[in-house]
Amino acid sequence: MTRFTKPIFMLAGAALTMSVPAMAEDSPVVGNWDTVAKTDFGNFQAVMSFAATEEGYAIEMTDVPPEGAPAGPPMESAISDIKVEGNGFSFKRQLSTPQGPMELTYTGSVDGDTLTAEANSAFGAIPVTGTRVSD
Repeated sequence: MTRFTKPIFMLAGAALTMSVPAMAEDSPVVGNWDTVAKTDFGNFQAVMSFAATEEGYAIEMTDVPPEGAPAGPPMESAISDIKVEGNGFSFKRQLSTPQGPMELTYTGSVDGDTLTAEANSAFGAIPVTGTRVSD
């Protein structure tokens, strides 16, 4: 390696590193989604928010209380193992429910303003659909 080659590799590596957040911001997955999970126990609504970060992506889910349910604090949850490639995504969500902890593994994709996914749990596969929320 010549004394000129090393700086060129360093500049190329820095440019590649700086371009990752820009690519993440352009992902069709980024945004807010009104979602509905259809289960045998009823439909569960949530707002799923994907954001670009310096490390890649972050996801926040805000559950919508079921109609007629008593008011109370939302269930605690933690999201991990986030992967976004093109219009596809996957992640894990650990929930603290009154019945005990539950892990959901989401996989899905977006097509324009439509989100289609599946949340797998100990109860089986749960279909999830969503629409993009206008900003």
